Amino acid sequence: MATEIGHRVADVADHLDSRGQVSFARQFRDLSYRVSGILAEGSSSPSKPEFALFVGRARAATLEIANLVIFLAERELIAEDDEAQLVNMLKRESKMLENFRQSLERAGEPEAVVA
Repeated sequence: MATEIGHRVADVADHLDSRGQVSFARQFRDLSYRVSGILAEGSSSPSKPEFALFVGRARAATLEIANLVIFLAERELIAEDDEAQLVNMLKRESKMLENFRQSLERAGEPEAVVA
Protein backbone atom coordinates (compact mmCIF):
# COMPACT_ATOMS: atom_id res chain seq x y z
CA MET A 1 0.00 0.00 0.00
CA ALA A 2 2.89 2.38 0.76
CA THR A 3 4.19 2.11 -2.80
CA GLU A 4 0.70 2.54 -4.25
CA ILE A 5 0.33 5.76 -2.26
CA GLY A 6 3.80 6.79 -3.40
CA HIS A 7 2.81 6.44 -7.04
CA ARG A 8 -0.37 8.47 -6.48
CA VAL A 9 1.63 11.19 -4.71
CA ALA A 10 4.15 11.24 -7.58
CA ASP A 11 1.25 11.65 -10.03
CA VAL A 12 0.04 14.66 -8.04
CA ALA A 13 3.59 16.05 -8.11
CA ASP A 14 3.59 15.74 -11.91
CA HIS A 15 0.25 17.58 -12.04
CA LEU A 16 1.58 20.34 -9.78
CA ASP A 17 4.67 20.67 -11.98
CA SER A 18 2.48 21.10 -15.06
CA ARG A 19 0.63 23.93 -13.26
CA GLY A 20 3.90 25.71 -12.47
CA GLN A 21 3.82 24.82 -8.77
CA VAL A 22 7.44 23.71 -8.77
CA SER A 23 8.18 24.00 -5.03
CA PHE A 24 5.04 22.06 -4.04
CA ALA A 25 5.79 19.49 -6.74
CA ARG A 26 9.33 19.03 -5.42
CA GLN A 27 8.08 18.59 -1.85
CA PHE A 28 5.45 16.09 -2.96
CA ARG A 29 7.97 14.18 -5.05
CA ASP A 30 10.29 13.95 -2.02
CA LEU A 31 7.42 12.56 0.06
CA SER A 32 6.30 10.08 -2.62
CA TYR A 33 8.78 7.38 -1.66
CA ARG A 34 9.38 8.29 1.99
CA VAL A 35 6.90 5.86 3.60
CA SER A 36 8.02 2.83 1.62
CA GLY A 37 11.67 3.85 2.03
CA ILE A 38 11.39 4.10 5.81
CA LEU A 39 9.69 0.70 5.95
CA ALA A 40 12.35 -0.83 3.72
CA GLU A 41 15.12 0.58 5.89
CA GLY A 42 13.41 -0.56 9.09
CA SER A 43 12.85 -4.08 7.84
CA SER A 44 16.56 -4.77 8.35
CA SER A 45 16.31 -3.91 12.06
CA PRO A 46 17.79 -6.55 14.34
CA SER A 47 14.78 -6.51 16.70
CA LYS A 48 11.03 -6.07 16.51
CA PRO A 49 11.00 -3.10 18.92
CA GLU A 50 13.59 -1.34 16.77
CA PHE A 51 11.55 -2.05 13.62
CA ALA A 52 8.52 -0.63 15.48
CA LEU A 53 10.36 2.70 15.68
CA PHE A 54 10.70 2.79 11.90
CA VAL A 55 7.04 1.88 11.47
CA GLY A 56 6.20 4.82 13.74
CA ARG A 57 8.32 7.10 11.55
CA ALA A 58 6.55 5.77 8.45
CA ARG A 59 3.20 6.57 10.06
CA ALA A 60 4.40 10.11 10.81
CA ALA A 61 5.40 10.50 7.14
CA THR A 62 1.94 9.28 6.13
CA LEU A 63 0.36 11.99 8.27
CA GLU A 64 2.73 14.57 6.78
CA ILE A 65 1.56 13.61 3.29
CA ALA A 66 -2.10 13.84 4.39
CA ASN A 67 -1.46 17.31 5.80
CA LEU A 68 0.08 18.49 2.54
CA VAL A 69 -2.76 16.95 0.49
CA ILE A 70 -5.34 18.82 2.56
CA PHE A 71 -3.33 22.05 2.40
CA LEU A 72 -3.01 21.86 -1.38
CA ALA A 73 -6.70 21.00 -1.79
CA GLU A 74 -7.63 24.06 0.27
CA ARG A 75 -5.54 26.13 -2.14
CA GLU A 76 -7.40 24.42 -5.02
CA LEU A 77 -4.20 22.90 -6.39
CA ILE A 78 -5.55 19.35 -6.09
CA ALA A 79 -8.96 18.22 -7.32
CA GLU A 80 -11.50 17.29 -4.63
CA ASP A 81 -11.75 13.72 -5.94
CA ASP A 82 -7.98 13.27 -5.77
CA GLU A 83 -7.94 14.73 -2.26
CA ALA A 84 -10.70 12.40 -1.06
CA GLN A 85 -9.08 9.30 -2.56
CA LEU A 86 -5.62 10.11 -1.22
CA VAL A 87 -6.84 11.06 2.24
CA ASN A 88 -8.83 7.81 2.47
CA MET A 89 -5.80 5.78 1.38
CA LEU A 90 -3.61 7.63 3.87
CA LYS A 91 -6.08 7.06 6.71
CA ARG A 92 -6.10 3.32 5.96
CA GLU A 93 -2.33 3.24 5.74
CA SER A 94 -1.98 5.15 9.01
CA LYS A 95 -4.27 2.69 10.83
CA MET A 96 -2.44 -0.30 9.34
CA LEU A 97 0.94 1.10 10.36
CA GLU A 98 -0.23 1.85 13.89
CA ASN A 99 -1.62 -1.68 14.30
CA PHE A 100 1.60 -3.13 12.90
CA ARG A 101 3.73 -0.96 15.21
CA GLN A 102 1.74 -2.09 18.24
CA SER A 103 2.04 -5.76 17.26
CA LEU A 104 5.81 -5.40 16.84
CA GLU A 105 6.09 -3.78 20.26
CA ARG A 106 4.02 -6.55 21.86
CA ALA A 107 6.10 -9.23 20.13
CA GLY A 108 9.30 -7.65 21.45
CA GLU A 109 8.18 -7.58 25.07
CA PRO A 110 9.75 -10.17 27.34
CA GLU A 111 7.57 -13.10 28.36
CA ALA A 112 5.96 -12.79 31.77
CA VAL A 113 7.22 -15.33 34.26
CA VAL A 114 4.38 -17.14 35.98
CA ALA A 115 5.27 -18.75 39.30
